[in-house]
Amino acid sequence: MAKHANLDYEMKAGFILFPLLVHSLDLLVSTIAVYFVSTKKGHPSRDASYGELEDPLNVLKRGYYVSLVLALLGLFWICRNFLYIPHLPQAYLMFYCCSVVGVVVSFLFVAITQYYTDYNYGPVQSIASSS
Repeated sequence: MAKHANLDYEMKAGFILFPLLVHSLDLLVSTIAVYFVSTKKGHPSRDASYGELEDPLNVLKRGYYVSLVLALLGLFWICRNFLYIPHLPQAYLMFYCCSVVGVVVSFLFVAITQYYTDYNYGPVQSIASSS
């Protein structure tokens, strides 16, 4: 494909390094997002001013949302710098849009799964009330 597009060595290298960079970005984003998955300090049974307990799913989703934002920013940078073709200057945006579709679909999977499996939403509540 690169030969057919008449890409020089540096541009071919960018296309070859792209998958490695994306997976490196995965590791970096996941590592950063882990630091956002934590609850309030203290223990509710020992501290009267602790307040209301956080929903564990909300704690996990906070880390997930951080990873989504960082992934979108990182993917844009990687696409812009490694998939740039001089005679097609907007081509990297098409690659980035494909990445955005993947990120949006993963978000939708999480949201739809939560709707159909979380006790706060109608489908689970109707099953619980009918049993």
